[in-house]
Amino acid sequence: MGVAKSTSIKGVAGVEIAHAWAEGDGKRPLESLLEGFESRHPDVTVTDQYYPDLSLTVKSRILSENPPSTWVEWPGESLTPYMEASVLADISELWTETDMSEAYLEGPQNLARIDGEYVAVPINIHRLNSLFYNTELVEEHGLDPGRIESPRAFLDVLEEIDTDSVIGLQQPMKNPWTVLQLFSMLLIGQFGPETYRNVTGGDGPAYENEIRETVTLLDRYADLASEDATFLGMVEANEQFIDGESIFFTQGDWVAGTYRDIEGFDYGSEWDHVPFPGTDGVYAMGMDAIVASADQQGEKDTRTFLEFVGSPTALQAYNKEKGAIPPRRDVAIDGYPPFLQDQYRDFKQSGEQVGSDALETHPERFVDAKAALARFVAERDVESTTQDFLEAYS
Repeated sequence: MGVAKSTSIKGVAGVEIAHAWAEGDGKRPLESLLEGFESRHPDVTVTDQYYPDLSLTVKSRILSENPPSTWVEWPGESLTPYMEASVLADISELWTETDMSEAYLEGPQNLARIDGEYVAVPINIHRLNSLFYNTELVEEHGLDPGRIESPRAFLDVLEEIDTDSVIGLQQPMKNPWTVLQLFSMLLIGQFGPETYRNVTGGDGPAYENEIRETVTLLDRYADLASEDATFLGMVEANEQFIDGESIFFTQGDWVAGTYRDIEGFDYGSEWDHVPFPGTDGVYAMGMDAIVASADQQGEKDTRTFLEFVGSPTALQAYNKEKGAIPPRRDVAIDGYPPFLQDQYRDFKQSGEQVGSDALETHPERFVDAKAALARFVAERDVESTTQDFLEAYS
């Protein structure tokens, strides 16, 4: 698929940041980021603009020839439509003239580039391939999560411990994205990150057997979830894990932010985690980034803002509030919770960093993949789901 080149930032003054973080785990981190910038650059005017439907509003403003100077977006393939429309600024000079190209790890850098151009500044990382477990229940069942080497081996464990009294692995299936995330972890764990990249990159038909085997595994995992799993969202499933109704729970590490507020549910004693079986050494990433419009009036100020956003100072403060880790290797995290310190260590030591399906897949394929999983949840037909994936990832 051909992708048009973006153009360089041009213009004169002021910075606008458009985002969808009005509350929750996004509002305070952004406030911290902007406070830090304004304290260092009081001469630069920053407009903080909240939009509940960010993506739609940004596209509408682009069509009206009044784009925000910067906005929050997923990096990677999510940016391809913007690049095809030539509306993103090329910020390659920012990356090469600062230490960003040396300090950011390879995975985040790859997702910040489209066709060789840097067009984004990643600001956080959430790990997707964490398998959380209740330490008391694991011990009670004589399990060693760190010794489970593959998704198939994990399935054997779950089938062995399947009883009416406790769920081995609760899987929320109300929303297709949570099922797609499990599918991605099974694919990586069983066949490796390169197969995952090739499949999500549009070469799915070359991996028909791998996709079919992964869907078969997914179907068997779904059999072991609770009877009401199709009505469960991520939050409800996480609450069940906290309440000890599920031995294991796999989800992005954002769910661990909830654990910090639960008295008597402490990291390392009541709960712990390992990489999802088969993904040891892989850091699967969910990520936000800030991008800049090619059509704006504040080249100098926007450059100043983006340089600050990508600095260790900004990323240290932002991610401590966000409950995420910074995408650079040189950020001091002494004041971070122990869990995030461990995640940051694993990130820096990881041999592979891959993006979520949303980051590695063209938006049209991503929509089709979620539709395939919505149909799977409703019909539980392995062969038809396999064919849906072959069409989605082609």
